[in-house]
Parts: sequence; C-alpha cells; structure tokens
Amino acid sequence: MAYSSMYLVGVIIIVLMGLTFVTVRKGVSGLKLMLLGISIILFGGIIAVDPNSNYFGGIDYLIVFIGLIISFIGLWKKD
Repeated sequence: MAYSSMYLVGVIIIVLMGLTFVTVRKGVSGLKLMLLGISIILFGGIIAVDPNSNYFGGIDYLIVFIGLIISFIGLWKKD
C-alpha cells in the first residue's frame, strides 16, 4: 500500500516539474506561472494539514517547496 502511494506522489512530482518546464519554454507569462505555483502550494498545504494523510511521509512538504520554486521562477521571469 505504501509503495503505491509513493509511486503516485513521485509521478505527480514529475508531472509538475515537466509542466513547469513546458510552460517556461512555451513563453507563458510570469503571472500565470506564479498562479500555478500558488495553487500547487495550496494543494500541498491542504495535504500537509490533513491529519489523516500520515502515509505520505513528508512528500507533501516537498510538493509545497516545488510550488514555492515555481512561484519564484514566475516572479523572476521577464514578460
């Protein structure tokens, strides 16, 4: 059971990083990239606050950190 959830979280993280790479290369505005990062931060924060999601083992904080990095990339991107 734990391995399948870790596999799912790994796939989600890879998809998020791939989506970020594609949006940066495609020329999406920095504001949209910041909004994507904020929504990822909120998603990871909801998972981190939920008391019934103990089986992720700290991956939820990694999702929040990835969202923070994406938000900073959007902040630094020139429109």
